[in-house]
Amino acid sequence: MQKYLCLDHELINGKGVSIPEIKTIYQSLLNENERITNEIVDSIECNDYVRLSHLLVSRSKIQDAIKEIESLHEDELIGQMPTKERVSRLLNNAAESLETSGDEVLLNVSNSLEKFNHSAHSLVTKTINISTKAFSKGNQLNHKAGKYLVKKTSKGLSKLADAIKDKS
Repeated sequence: MQKYLCLDHELINGKGVSIPEIKTIYQSLLNENERITNEIVDSIECNDYVRLSHLLVSRSKIQDAIKEIESLHEDELIGQMPTKERVSRLLNNAAESLETSGDEVLLNVSNSLEKFNHSAHSLVTKTINISTKAFSKGNQLNHKAGKYLVKKTSKGLSKLADAIKDKS
């Protein structure tokens, strides 16, 4: 019973899988990561940001799996690689992590600009509505004032005419 528990624990931690299987899985993940990176470039060129978002999530999961395998089986995977390939892989991983961060920053900036644009549009719309109401009210008051002045002037002229008529 103890032996089975130990084997289950090893399988959960990835230690019960043979090194050739791990290398195959690892290489498959690296290939998938490269394929998704190429698709990300295509989706950016096609301005397909929905697809880009899904690809970034997938690539992040694959990179997490690659890092997990590397941390669990670093000696088996890296120990057998030539130094040149190790340096190349290290530089590639650094570039990919910077690219992922850059993509995330770009998406955040794009979302922030979209929110700012929406807020600015709302503010301009409200300002125009308030200005329209203010001009309308000003025109109404101006019309009333003009009407009042014409009425008073007319009454004044009428009284003046009556006064002149009475004196003649």
